[in-house]
Amino acid sequence: MRWPAITRYFWLIILVLAVGCGSEATDATAEGEAPPELPPTEVAIGDYAFRAYDPASNTQTRFDFSLAGLVDASIQDGLETELEKKKFRIRDRVMIVSRESTIEELEDPDLVMFRRRLLKEVNRLIEDGQFRDIYVSHFRVKTR
Repeated sequence: MRWPAITRYFWLIILVLAVGCGSEATDATAEGEAPPELPPTEVAIGDYAFRAYDPASNTQTRFDFSLAGLVDASIQDGLETELEKKKFRIRDRVMIVSRESTIEELEDPDLVMFRRRLLKEVNRLIEDGQFRDIYVSHFRVKTR
């Protein structure tokens, strides 16, 4: 008796899946490989509200935003402690980066350059790991 082509392919696929799903997963864990990496965790860096005065153009700019960063879950506790210890230094760097930013950087909808500069400056101050990325929320800038 001859089976239809669809039935033959069906059994072939079942056979390949059964053989392919053998003991490979247990072999990887038996060899001492590391368990899968945990997803990154979000850590609050701080809320910032301050003014910057530019005497050359006689303008005042008000900044108001919140920062959070992504870190490896394994270093979250140590990083939060370090952020608390260095909160004044971090605030100072955030204010400097904000004041040095151009209008074009601050008007960018994604704040790409602003976020990149903040990430670089904050990571310079951190010793117990590094932020993968920084996120800005509630971002408001008003110049008058």
